[in-house]
Amino acid sequence: MIDPADILLEKARASLAGAESEVANARYDNCANRAYYACFQAAVAALIRAGIRSPNPQGHWSHLYVHGQFVGQLVNRRKLYPPAVRDTLQHTYQLRQTADYTDDLVSQTQALRALRRAREFLLVVGENGGGPR
Repeated sequence: MIDPADILLEKARASLAGAESEVANARYDNCANRAYYACFQAAVAALIRAGIRSPNPQGHWSHLYVHGQFVGQLVNRRKLYPPAVRDTLQHTYQLRQTADYTDDLVSQTQALRALRRAREFLLVVGENGGGPR
């Protein structure tokens, strides 16, 4: 049986590759979207590895729940991840909201920052395979 956390980490890597492609082609709104989802998918993988499950009966993960549990449980309480990644989900989420739901455009600088944050987040989460086993 394939580990769901492994699948999510693979999706996170694909989302990160998508963000890199989008920024290279000056599609900064799309970069922001993909950078956020790279972080979100990696965070869900980390939660699964830590034994935290979605409260949704269908197994869907809400953004608010993932943000709260990743920071509250894995960064603050269990100290499995460094404080440096504490704000990554929130910052990339806010930029994705701008990109997807407003008439504001994401700038090149904002997209590059989001991409850097996503790379760092995946590096940190991936160092221990997405969380404890």
